[in-house]
Amino acid sequence: MPWSREDLQQALDRRFLIDTLVKLLKVPTDVPLGPQTLMEPDDPKLVHYVQHVIRPLLMEIGAHELMEAPLNQLVVRLGEGRRTGRNLLVMAYTPTQHNNFTREPFAGRIVLGTPYGLDEPVAVGQGVSQNKVHMAAMLTVLKLLVDRGVTLEGRLFFAVNNEGRSSHACSEALIPLLSPKPNQGLLLLGTGMRISVGNRGRVDIYVHVRGRAAHSSQPEQGLSAIDGVQEVLSRIGRVKLDGPVMDGSRGAAPGGGEAAPGGRDSVHYVGLHPLLGARHLVPYQITYWPLAPHTLPESAKITLDRRLLPGDDIDAAVDDVRRAIGDLSPYEVEVVRGVHMLPALVDPSRDIVRWLQASNMAVRGQECELQYGQGSFDAGGPCALGIPTVMWGASGGAGLLGDDYVALSAAWDEAAVLAHLMLTYLG
Repeated sequence: MPWSREDLQQALDRRFLIDTLVKLLKVPTDVPLGPQTLMEPDDPKLVHYVQHVIRPLLMEIGAHELMEAPLNQLVVRLGEGRRTGRNLLVMAYTPTQHNNFTREPFAGRIVLGTPYGLDEPVAVGQGVSQNKVHMAAMLTVLKLLVDRGVTLEGRLFFAVNNEGRSSHACSEALIPLLSPKPNQGLLLLGTGMRISVGNRGRVDIYVHVRGRAAHSSQPEQGLSAIDGVQEVLSRIGRVKLDGPVMDGSRGAAPGGGEAAPGGRDSVHYVGLHPLLGARHLVPYQITYWPLAPHTLPESAKITLDRRLLPGDDIDAAVDDVRRAIGDLSPYEVEVVRGVHMLPALVDPSRDIVRWLQASNMAVRGQECELQYGQGSFDAGGPCALGIPTVMWGASGGAGLLGDDYVALSAAWDEAAVLAHLMLTYLG
């Protein structure tokens, strides 16, 4: 029997959704401001959140088919797997990396959204659109499936993913444990209910510059790392970013994750992908040491953001920077490859896109806009492992740093669409 919006309004536990969201919002999972922007999966905050908040909630709703995964991760398995070809991986994340200036970030507030231009209640708290609303929505869906005794003929894997290191390490650790291997993937992230079918990749490139410290009253006695950084920034402007681009929409370009008959893609574009945009190379963090009174620093670390397109070779991108800087004598300089995320590109004709569009139409009365993001996300990891993976979810938020909020109506819509997706295409 098809599930309608009215059916879901009665079946989903709205009170549980809101209470769970408020509970999650009170738990800090934030990456603190400062130069250390990578959060380890076993960070005490995440261990507490996963093992002492999420796990008990899963037990409370009866989601007992729980798999342990490396890196402090959990996977819920539901369904008998009788419908071959319908094995869906849904992932929600735990670290919170943005909206660092949210007021009362862990108060778990429900307020009228007038300050944000909304005439309805909103949930406010750091991480609500990045992960907390998505976790609450999926827990509400799992509760529905368990309470109603729904037997899924397909197979659902719901993963609590701890990726906070700007890599795919967490996904790469848990996906090989799943059997049968998922053939569709959905990452729950705040996209404003748009379906993100593609995004650029990224590699961090670290440039270490070493000089000699001196007092600022006698700069000639030292070799200030600040001057060395200025020269590095000047030289990286020489890096050419107009190399060939693979058409990742059809085939198995690195990170594209979709194998095409006949092997790799051919080169169609130079420098600019028609859907994903352009490469770039941008410094986004510079740290100096020592930071001491009236002291010219001895060393510096520059972190460069190099955006990747399908077909880009990561080591070659790092080598381009190394060659552009060259000999920086009398400074010592070292160029190091850092963490990376692969580009992702999913054909809109894939099942996961069609299923998600149909569920949005059934619940919300409209299809979603397709989005090709400029950021880098975890979708490239599952895609590279052969699982076409898109991103979708409710969001709000006041920019990169300001208040993070999500309308309660959007939270309910997300839960209802996900429930429809599970019940209709896996049920």
